[in-house]
Amino acid sequence: MEKSEFYLGIDTSGRSGSIAIHCPGQEIAPVSLQQQGRKHAQTLVSEARKLLDRLQISPRQISGIGVSRGPGSFTGLRIGITFARTFGYVTGAPVLGIDTFEAIALSSPADLQETWVTSNAQRGDLFVGKYTRIAARQWQQTRQITLREITEFSAALQPGEAVSGPGIDLLDQNALPEIQIVDTPRDTLAAQVAEITARLLTQPTPPPSEVWSLTPFYLRKSAAEEKWDARNTNQDR
Repeated sequence: MEKSEFYLGIDTSGRSGSIAIHCPGQEIAPVSLQQQGRKHAQTLVSEARKLLDRLQISPRQISGIGVSRGPGSFTGLRIGITFARTFGYVTGAPVLGIDTFEAIALSSPADLQETWVTSNAQRGDLFVGKYTRIAARQWQQTRQITLREITEFSAALQPGEAVSGPGIDLLDQNALPEIQIVDTPRDTLAAQVAEITARLLTQPTPPPSEVWSLTPFYLRKSAAEEKWDARNTNQDR
């Protein structure tokens, strides 16, 4: 390809993942990672290599790397972030952790101005954050991401509000007739991650690379970690 400004986006926050290359002014189709869960680790490297080869660009032509930092799957986020940091270390490209919910909001319909973004937090809970459009292709978090019980969150919604993200599958949509349910694409989220990365890194003062410091964004421990803590607490009594 003629242009040399390419940004790699990686999303392994959910059951299915994706990778994408963003090149300003060009449309490049993202690639879905069909494997699930821990198998992301088996497909991510090979699919990234295939994508670069298909576009005829080398790893060192990548100007920046963005990766979903969460909320999302414990294992998936770790795999994606480890890959991004390794790729950045080898190529020297800056690495940024991208708010997964901001990327979901970016895939909203053009006429939507505000939305709650949700995802499954397991055990009857949702991860929930609110986002507002501040430009045609830019969203801003206006309510911090928190852990909400599903029925409590549903009861607190106001008529006319919009809800998006994979958490909508857990809502009783028949009981929310005055709520706008926004079903955004889920298996191509890396395209939005790459677009946000390009916007951030082409600012007059871009954020510093997180190649050494990036960690997943978690609001709670995994079920296995909570069981471990509970078992050790009981043993200490």
